[in-house]
Amino acid sequence: MKNIFLIIAIVIASNFVKAQNPTPIKLYCDKSNSLITYSMNHPLHSWTGISKDINSVIITDEKRETISQVAVSVKISSFDSKNANRDSHAIEVTEALKYPNITFNSKTIKQEGNKLIVEGTLSFHGLNKDISFKAEKSVTKNKVEVKGGFEIKMTEFNVERPTLMGFATDDEIKITFDVIY
Repeated sequence: MKNIFLIIAIVIASNFVKAQNPTPIKLYCDKSNSLITYSMNHPLHSWTGISKDINSVIITDEKRETISQVAVSVKISSFDSKNANRDSHAIEVTEALKYPNITFNSKTIKQEGNKLIVEGTLSFHGLNKDISFKAEKSVTKNKVEVKGGFEIKMTEFNVERPTLMGFATDDEIKITFDVIY
């Protein structure tokens, strides 16, 4: 009889521990439904480049309630601004042959409801910078969608601002993302 009570106590305790510490799982980016964009401004025009060639993974719990980590990598050459000359020039000024990828690895993710505050390291043009940004998470049919954005300055990453007709672009690049896992 003692053994039965001991077994029941162990089962209850292990279920309680499992409920308190859900098993982490990895979810990979659905490339066909995800995108990252960059937007830039020049005194004569503005444009956006889009990439759907995203490699990303998140660590979440089985119920997909909490994201604990994220890692993202995208090739600079994968962005399409609908202007081949501009895209070639972007590859040139960012030295994409030498530094082909932009990567982000989270350090902390704070979550309140569906709002996220993500802190981590952005690697671009051979430099690593700590950044922080806000995002929103939604879960439908076991899919996790994360949307957000942030701005960086090219000069902070030693990237020379492109020029056209003697005028340089703005220093800021606006990055937005909508990624499905």
